[in-house]
Amino acid sequence: MKCKILFICAVLLSTMVFAKYSDIRVVPVSRTPESNTIILKVVFPRNHAEKSKLPIPAQMRLEGFPLGVISQFDRAKELRENPKAQSVRVIIDEGPYKDYNQSREDSFDENREFYDKIVSFDIKGPIQSGQHIIRTFPVRSFGESLKDPGAYDAEVFYYQDPSKKNTLNQDLSKPYLTYNEPQGHFSASDSNTPILLDFYLTNCQLSSDGFKIRLSIDGHVNRMLTDWVPYYIYGLPKGSHTIMIELLDKDFDLVPGIFNKVSKTITIH
Repeated sequence: MKCKILFICAVLLSTMVFAKYSDIRVVPVSRTPESNTIILKVVFPRNHAEKSKLPIPAQMRLEGFPLGVISQFDRAKELRENPKAQSVRVIIDEGPYKDYNQSREDSFDENREFYDKIVSFDIKGPIQSGQHIIRTFPVRSFGESLKDPGAYDAEVFYYQDPSKKNTLNQDLSKPYLTYNEPQGHFSASDSNTPILLDFYLTNCQLSSDGFKIRLSIDGHVNRMLTDWVPYYIYGLPKGSHTIMIELLDKDFDLVPGIFNKVSKTITIH
């Protein structure tokens, strides 16, 4: 009798889980158009620079991409808006991203349009002694990353103890993944509003018989992504959800590197 009750409970639980996730859809969408003249470069800290104290001054040079404005694409009306609008997104190691939308210096062309910006900020920590990696890329006002190779940069620097090399176990010359969206909190007021799934790839491309991304939502929804485009996630119910993406090789094995398996928890309220 006890075994029968446990079996019935297990079936009911399985049915409830299926019902909860059966309406979730992951839909590929086209990239927003972008110019190949947009260039982003980390100026400071210089590659393999050794820093002994905080804060660490950081500086990016950005060409051809206006900051602090709403992106002029229909997608801006479809997705959650970034309060900082178009920004430079910065990630230190595996930490959360930070957005910067103001430049210290601006240059203009003959039409008074921005074409060269210097974005400055301080890395304040707390960070541990040893090796660190800064990754940066421009994002639209709705969070989508630009994907041209010139619009992304990453550098290694050291804090206090430069002898701790390669402690992050990430070779920037090899294939690796940068998780972008979703992160943070989302409103459930409009169930038809999609949630953006977006990432950046370095030193590889996706295909059905090559590198691919494995997406997992709460361990129940699994998708294999073979196109490097943004994706819309529909149907996530209220509550906390864990989004995990992994970069796999042609044999479906996880590509080595700490950036190639990323898990983020988001909240829908």
